[in-house]
Amino acid sequence: MFSQHNEKEIMEQGRLLYKSEKASWQGTDMFLDRFPEKSKLAGGYFSYTENDRNICVFYDRDTVPKTVAVFSFDDTYLSVRAQIDTVAREFSDYEKDLYSIRKEAMSELNRNPVFEFYSYTSFNPVPLIYKEKKMVYFFTGPKKGNVVIFGNDYLITFNDDNTVENVEKLHSSMTPVNYSSNSSETNSLHTHTEDDIITATDVCVLMLYSPYTNWEKHYVLSKTKVSVWDCFKNEFYIIDRSAWEKGLNAAKQNKE
Repeated sequence: MFSQHNEKEIMEQGRLLYKSEKASWQGTDMFLDRFPEKSKLAGGYFSYTENDRNICVFYDRDTVPKTVAVFSFDDTYLSVRAQIDTVAREFSDYEKDLYSIRKEAMSELNRNPVFEFYSYTSFNPVPLIYKEKKMVYFFTGPKKGNVVIFGNDYLITFNDDNTVENVEKLHSSMTPVNYSSNSSETNSLHTHTEDDIITATDVCVLMLYSPYTNWEKHYVLSKTKVSVWDCFKNEFYIIDRSAWEKGLNAAKQNKE
């Protein structure tokens, strides 16, 4: 598994995935709202972080695509602080790689039986170049509100020539978790069947969705470990599952 057991790299990749996805969320909303005619020309989009800016690129449907609109955000992602460029241009070399691996990942999605499809969900490819390693993460997104989906996520890594090197399923199943901003539930959890800690995709999903919930902590349970995600600090730590269960039992006894 690429970097999935290295806590530092999991956190770094998770933050980069979050920055990309947040830019895509904000960029899509602004694009559809401000440029409805241009949005009809778009063949797709991708996002990335460069020089402390989070950039969302919409491109046309040509064989060699050019940009339709480019949105650049600082880390607040406020629309009033966004920079917008609607002048068509060619991709930079970096953008060419992101576009290429995203395109190849979509082809892999359609031909590789490892991918599982569920009703009321859709796949979202997120291209990423991390420490010169090219990859595309696939998230499963909900088509209805007030639900967070953990799992049914995949990692495709690429060779230097942008051909597929490896395809890996990161969770063995999919876990939808309902939420409400009015709920009194302050904790949530999902389970890993293997002895794995929190994944980069988990980090990204939690950073995206926890602000809309009342969650204070999210627990990722594996056979012997528990990854504890702090929804306020946006960081995690690892404890033994046996110690975590002892703490739960002690808390229950104190309430009785």
